[in-house]
Amino acid sequence: MNFKYYKTNNLIAFVAILTILLTLFYNQFEGLINSNDILKSISSYISIFSVLGLITLCLKLIDHEFWKYKISNLIINIPDLNGRYEGEMISSYNNIKLKCVMEITQTASTVHVCTYVGDYQNIQSSKSITICEELEKQKNGFYRLYYNYENESSQPNKGGHKGTAYLEFFPDIKTLKGKYFNDRSNTGAIEVNLKSKKLKGRFNV
Repeated sequence: MNFKYYKTNNLIAFVAILTILLTLFYNQFEGLINSNDILKSISSYISIFSVLGLITLCLKLIDHEFWKYKISNLIINIPDLNGRYEGEMISSYNNIKLKCVMEITQTASTVHVCTYVGDYQNIQSSKSITICEELEKQKNGFYRLYYNYENESSQPNKGGHKGTAYLEFFPDIKTLKGKYFNDRSNTGAIEVNLKSKKLKGRFNV
């Protein structure tokens, strides 16, 4: 877990307040712990880490789940891209429109993109997996997703390649639109729309 998308000052203040509240909460149970020999014995080993452990748990919950809700906007405010997107891609290689399926897995600190490309007979031709990603807020207030990827061809006579892509996210229509470039000197355009929050892990339905 990293904090690159968090609002640093707000996060520091949040952790400080959370530490105070959890310390007070933990201290309320000292009487119960001291009255039980077993709990007292365990507490002597873990009391140093108990508040730290609760803070870590809270941050983990925010990072994986609660960041999606407005209640967390004070410390993090990024769009939720999770889901399965479907649309089309066109490459400078042959200028033929291909079906493009993109599945995004996201937490507050990470974004992972898996892209499937094929024809409209639902025959997959390749699969791409991101190797590094960056979600950046633009001056107009909208977000752009940058990533590098590795592509694996489904056709035995074609090798894989590497490339870079950037996609603008339009939240009102749940659409990702942008371009890509690869090490074969080809470029292309991608436009996909959110179809479902459920991932399928494959190209065809």
